[in-house]
Amino acid sequence: MSSKFDFDQKAFERAIQKDVDAYVRDVSRDMTREFERLHAQFAGRPVAEIKPALEDAWEKCGGSITEPELTEYAQRISDGIMISFEAGPIRW
Repeated sequence: MSSKFDFDQKAFERAIQKDVDAYVRDVSRDMTREFERLHAQFAGRPVAEIKPALEDAWEKCGGSITEPELTEYAQRISDGIMISFEAGPIRW
């Protein structure tokens, strides 16, 4: 008994690309929602008060953030600036 397997590399890559793009859209949506919540709760508050909540929110969404980024985002939230994330296609 013999069997044959034809692997379609292009179809495989398209399937992976579709899944990766969907994941990135989901993460961007989740991060934007989290930042909307942070903006509503912390706009106008001191940066030092925002940073721990921001770091927790970032980790909740599955990421990590550097200290300079944490300070920059916290300052923008404190200043009342709305932050949102936009998904773009991942190229590989």
